[in-house]
Amino acid sequence: MIHFIKIYFWILVPLLLISGADIPVDPYKTIQHKIEITHPGEKEAVTIILNQNIDENGLPISYYMDVQSVICLEKVCKIIPVRIFWNDIGEYQKYELEEGATLEKYEDAVFESQDYLKLQTILANVNSPFKDVFIDEILTVVDEHSDEDTDAVSGATALELDEKDTVPGAALTCFTLWHWANGDVVQKIKEITGESVSEQQLKVFLVDENQAYFKIALHDLERRKNYTAPFIKVITKRVLEEETLLKSTFAYIEKAPADIYFSAAEEVFVRGKTAQQLAAIRSLKLINYKVSSSYLDRLSNQIPKLSSYQEVSFFLDVIQAKNPISKKVVENVLPLLKSDFITARRAYWFLKNQQLSATQKELLQNFEKENKSSL
Repeated sequence: MIHFIKIYFWILVPLLLISGADIPVDPYKTIQHKIEITHPGEKEAVTIILNQNIDENGLPISYYMDVQSVICLEKVCKIIPVRIFWNDIGEYQKYELEEGATLEKYEDAVFESQDYLKLQTILANVNSPFKDVFIDEILTVVDEHSDEDTDAVSGATALELDEKDTVPGAALTCFTLWHWANGDVVQKIKEITGESVSEQQLKVFLVDENQAYFKIALHDLERRKNYTAPFIKVITKRVLEEETLLKSTFAYIEKAPADIYFSAAEEVFVRGKTAQQLAAIRSLKLINYKVSSSYLDRLSNQIPKLSSYQEVSFFLDVIQAKNPISKKVVENVLPLLKSDFITARRAYWFLKNQQLSATQKELLQNFEKENKSSL
């Protein structure tokens, strides 16, 4: 464990005691979590301590973890302890070194002041090129007898990197620290944050403008098997406004009891726009629950309001799979014969396999005669 203690603190405390001044109290409490994470530079999973800072109300505020500056398989590197900090949703914030410590580059060159600033930028970039490379591409064994030139930017690596994306001569350090800062630990932090808060706080998360909190809340509500009406109401309201949350929302409600799932899916389908309706239709098609004919009959009342061929076609796919014979559905599909031709043709082929009344058959036959060459 690294101890980041400044010497002047021990001089200052006695002076404060003598003067009677109030000593500032750290408002945070730190909780240690032993976690197991993978790092692309390590051959096996690593067990490490993640420290969680919570405020006086017990809410997570931030996290930090002490790691090594470089994973050195050849035992020729200088390893420096580094402390990495995140906020409560796993977003990287900063790094710190022990007082007097310096990071080194290839061939014993030390980091300069601008290199530390650049490293901060690299670690804060979640889309860094280091995300998609392997340590074998970064690390090569230094051959002192070789006449070949090494990469001037990366230093002793076979990987060519844009100079803006790495600290010249320290690609391995950048790679190592980037994956510590942006790897498995991010999800671990989100999980711990979700587990640490009350249900009331999860409600607050669900309406936070930062969608990361919404997803943390969904994940932990699922873990708690909480699918109660107050939460479902907030969730469906939010997803009706923000279609980017549809995937995570349906992943959650599909694990709810059947009655809750069907109610939420209907709410999203009936009140939603194209994206919400398509998401609900896809979910209904794949859900393992038995979908009742009456439920699909009720949803079919929305057919005239579906605004695209894709919605109509997907919905009819669900009907064919889950409710193949329904008078109510037929009644709602027939008017589509007067829609744009592509949609009308899809309705025609659906109706072709349905049990129709004499009047309905006549309408279908008339459509067939008028469009015979295009069917």
